[in-house]
Amino acid sequence: MATPRNNHMQRTSFYLILAILLTFTHRVNARQLSAIPGAFADIGIGAHVAGQGFTGTASISGAGAVNWNIASIYPADGLEASFSYVDQLGLIDYGHVSIAIPLFSNRNAVAFSAEYSGDEALTEQSVHFGYSHRIAFMWLGLGVGYRSASFGRNTISSSDYHVFSDSDVDEANNRKVYGNASGLNVDLGLLMKLGADVRWGISAKNVTAPLTWKSASQSRPEVSSYVESIPLEISTGVTYQLSDHISGALEWVPDLASSSISRIGFGADFSPVYSISIRAGRMLLQDGYKNEVSTFGFGIRTPRSMDLRLSVDYAYVSSFLATTQHVSLLVGL
Repeated sequence: MATPRNNHMQRTSFYLILAILLTFTHRVNARQLSAIPGAFADIGIGAHVAGQGFTGTASISGAGAVNWNIASIYPADGLEASFSYVDQLGLIDYGHVSIAIPLFSNRNAVAFSAEYSGDEALTEQSVHFGYSHRIAFMWLGLGVGYRSASFGRNTISSSDYHVFSDSDVDEANNRKVYGNASGLNVDLGLLMKLGADVRWGISAKNVTAPLTWKSASQSRPEVSSYVESIPLEISTGVTYQLSDHISGALEWVPDLASSSISRIGFGADFSPVYSISIRAGRMLLQDGYKNEVSTFGFGIRTPRSMDLRLSVDYAYVSSFLATTQHVSLLVGL
């Protein structure tokens, strides 16, 4: 059930979008839509990593690593399947599934993943394939993905928003932009084991990621198209196993594009016993403001004596905008 705060945020977002559509009725096109920061946003899938300050470049492996570092997809204990759900800021739902399979004498691994989010206003889907190969103490990874989206399929009703007249709402529906986008992307990754307790990784997402946006409206049915690439993102991180019960992780994502923000994440994982983990972390956004994200999470997994491996993880993320919740299930054979 939506809270009053979430209803207020949804109404505020609607009023803003409607005002933009009414103001720029003859200039809205695919170029403007493709520049929306929320389109194909990387929100950090996986409750394990989210609870640890979003430090997954070196700290996570197997099926849960597909969206963090493609070089880390090797599942040490056998085939894994991961299922994740994210309630992003109380506004957008994300569903994600991934499978990681070890191959060829434990020197190679492949992974497949699929993700879905959004509603009629903006729906996004993506599928990814990843491959990693071990050379001595180093893993190399290559990922290829396909993204698609549709937008503007929703209808604005005057009965839901009494602040506008019927003619204003009809005009907004007539000039509302709708369309779709699609494109391929390539990711690269590297993971190195610097001893028994230290791992270092680097990930390059969207090395090439062109997207073709196509849009139209009822008032201007001719289709406009525009090609724009999702910006390259490079992250590097290190994780250190202090003992059998405590590990720490640190991650840095530099600012490589005018639309991106540099950030630093750090977190810890404490396991008083094998089957229980407690996690906490912080993510600092280097945007000139005191924008800090606090994370907390926990995980429960089956004992080592069981053949079937199950792990349930939860993360609570608190930011200056709103709260986000992550839930993940990992199944291993």
